Amino acid sequence: MADVVKRARLDGDKEIYFAELLGINIADAHKTVNEVLRSSGMPTWRIATDIPMTTWIVLNHESKLQLFNDPCCAESAVSYVDNAPQTMHALQNNILALLNKIGVMTVYQWHAMPEERQSQLPSDVLFLLRNRIQERMEREWKWSKFLETVKTLADGTEQVEFRKLTHHHHFNYRGKETVILGEDRMKHIELVVSNIKALQEAKEEAKENHPIYCVVAAPRQGKSLLLDVLCSSIRCTGTLAVSITYNSATAYTEKDSSLLTCAPRFWARVVYTIANAFGANLGWLSFQNSSFISLLTLDRVLELVKMCLPQYSTKGIVVAADEFSELVKCLRSNSELQDVPLILSSITKPIYTHPCSALIVSGFVVKDPELLMTASSRPLTMLWLNPAVQSTREQYYPILEELKKRYPEAGTFPFALYEWIKFSPGLLGLWLEKLNATTPIVSIAQLNPPVVRTLAMKLGEEPSFFAEYWKECFDLMTENLLGLKCLRKYEQFYSLIHLVPPDNQHLLGFLNPFLVIHESIRVNYSVAERNVFQKLESAFTTVPWDAHAKGDALEMLVVSALQLRQIHTHSSSFSFSEVLSALCGVLHYHSHLSSLTISTMGVKFRSTLATGVESFPCHDSSCVNKGDAKPTRNTFCYDKERKEARRIAAIGAIKSHGIIHPTSVMNKGCDIILVLNFEDKSKGCALIIFEAKYFSSTTFLDESTPSTKARMVLEGLLKNPNPLEGCNVSHVCFTLCVTNGANVTYDVASLDQCIKDLKDQGISVSLHSVSTKEQWMSLLSPTLYFALPDIDEHTNFTKPINNSQRIQ
Repeated sequence: MADVVKRARLDGDKEIYFAELLGINIADAHKTVNEVLRSSGMPTWRIATDIPMTTWIVLNHESKLQLFNDPCCAESAVSYVDNAPQTMHALQNNILALLNKIGVMTVYQWHAMPEERQSQLPSDVLFLLRNRIQERMEREWKWSKFLETVKTLADGTEQVEFRKLTHHHHFNYRGKETVILGEDRMKHIELVVSNIKALQEAKEEAKENHPIYCVVAAPRQGKSLLLDVLCSSIRCTGTLAVSITYNSATAYTEKDSSLLTCAPRFWARVVYTIANAFGANLGWLSFQNSSFISLLTLDRVLELVKMCLPQYSTKGIVVAADEFSELVKCLRSNSELQDVPLILSSITKPIYTHPCSALIVSGFVVKDPELLMTASSRPLTMLWLNPAVQSTREQYYPILEELKKRYPEAGTFPFALYEWIKFSPGLLGLWLEKLNATTPIVSIAQLNPPVVRTLAMKLGEEPSFFAEYWKECFDLMTENLLGLKCLRKYEQFYSLIHLVPPDNQHLLGFLNPFLVIHESIRVNYSVAERNVFQKLESAFTTVPWDAHAKGDALEMLVVSALQLRQIHTHSSSFSFSEVLSALCGVLHYHSHLSSLTISTMGVKFRSTLATGVESFPCHDSSCVNKGDAKPTRNTFCYDKERKEARRIAAIGAIKSHGIIHPTSVMNKGCDIILVLNFEDKSKGCALIIFEAKYFSSTTFLDESTPSTKARMVLEGLLKNPNPLEGCNVSHVCFTLCVTNGANVTYDVASLDQCIKDLKDQGISVSLHSVSTKEQWMSLLSPTLYFALPDIDEHTNFTKPINNSQRIQ
């Protein structure tokens, strides 16, 4: 203990300033009395003439009471201020001012001062100073003993094993073990590693402009896995990279939220991780209460690195702080907003003072990085983790193949679960992790990450929580951009997915499809919405999950999207051209439909109170082939008259319904009919007829198919008796929807007679197609788009990314 005191006295490089020793929060010390009283929540607790806290603490009790106009609240208000933390900070600030007057700023200077001169200070001040110095020396001693313990462990450890942030499932590929990350994640890793290398090579430009990296994605998008692989790759370059977290075992607490404790506890997590890498087996609950925690800084961490990890450079350290958003979120709620940047800068400033140090953080909310930019002059590099789309999903097929192995019996693999989480590598990994520990997962409801419980509680309190999203999304009749006013609140509950296009423009934000379909969440929806999603999930449970089943699910996705539009926008008015652009993709042909006619007229979805989805199946007990016990997919009635009668009945339903959904596969060319009412009642209504076709990557669209399907529909509308009689239809729009991105073309010449005959009845015609990702997103909404049935039953997949080969 004496050696520690002597070192503190003589080592000029380790001078201890009294400002640090007294633990003064400068921001608190300079607050005014009314600023402190505002935090009480009592609006009547105010003094007429505001004064600084440093003035308040020298007043006697009676003088304090006289400052208040209301004697009834004066006693309570004075007691509140006297016991507030700001009062102690102001007192300590006055002590610091007193020391400055006699030329004492450090403990070193204090010990150099004769004792008789020290004794001239007020006795209470002298007592406080000597106690603080003694406490500090004890903390220094405990820190030195901790260093010795870790050094002993390091000397006996052959291989350093840093704890992982998340579960790693390794896939064997050509005799090598690798994790599956995806190309976009690997590009982020390569970017950061190359920048760290530039720092090591002492390029001045790299030092000056080295950014803070922020990994932004919703829960279960692979942030933690990316940080693990990134830290491992950086360590290969000779710079120490340590991952910490503000969740799980080292979760955020209120102790992290003050200016005095935030940075020390940040570095405490780093020290905790390094010590456990040598097998210290520290528990966070006990370690965070160690008395030396308040001493921890980046310099002390580098002191530990120099002693125990000499293979790494001591010029700096890279810290990857997972779930840093939890810290920012709680700082916002527990600290005054103007203090948050100051608190965060206590972390960022020391890191970027060192030449080879960097900070990488992860979070869910776009606003988190904005606060980091305010707290630091450093640029910010956003690392967005995109969900898996059709063009990138094959990178994750090894996970699907591994999952299939866990369900060896035919027909037992839960494809409904796969289709609704295939966009999320993290959810696929969670599914695989659960299978290693529990009985097989067979439904969406069995997968319950924490965000499900959080959101279910919110919807229990506010059942219409998602209603604003659907309404605003569909009201715009466009892709749901992050600019939507309502999206900020969904970010706060971690229910938003981000999709960044290749040009990094027009950031797309949409509700997580896994969450909107989850039973624990949808149970809180309105009855109408609950029915939509219940039927939609059921459409994905067909066995076998073949092309026919996927086609049925595709139809139900279109129906569900139209129903949601109907529920949330039936009171809104749109121009007809807006609706066609949003729902029908590319316009290939129109007959006498100009901007001066009905294209500019207002239309409305029919009221949900008077509409619904009607099914007109073409199979029943009277038309089942002999010998069959019950109707099946292959025993539909082929009777021409019965088939036509059902088609006419389905189309005739437009008099009372807004959406008609025939389910018969024999009803070719007409899967779904959407009926829109023109605001000009003389124009009646318009029919948008959808034919949704599922194609795998090995099936192709015949050139004649679009025209054939369109002709079937148009001829059906001209049959006698006329199915449109009394319906007052002004326009018919036929839209062919295909899943394989095929280039759709129509042979309009083959449709001339049908178009002419409809024109004679006062009905215009337009031909459209939906095939690209953007067009499907616009039709379904981005949320439902990600549940489009996968285009393949993949048995072969591309080579998984070998991380050790990629990072050189």
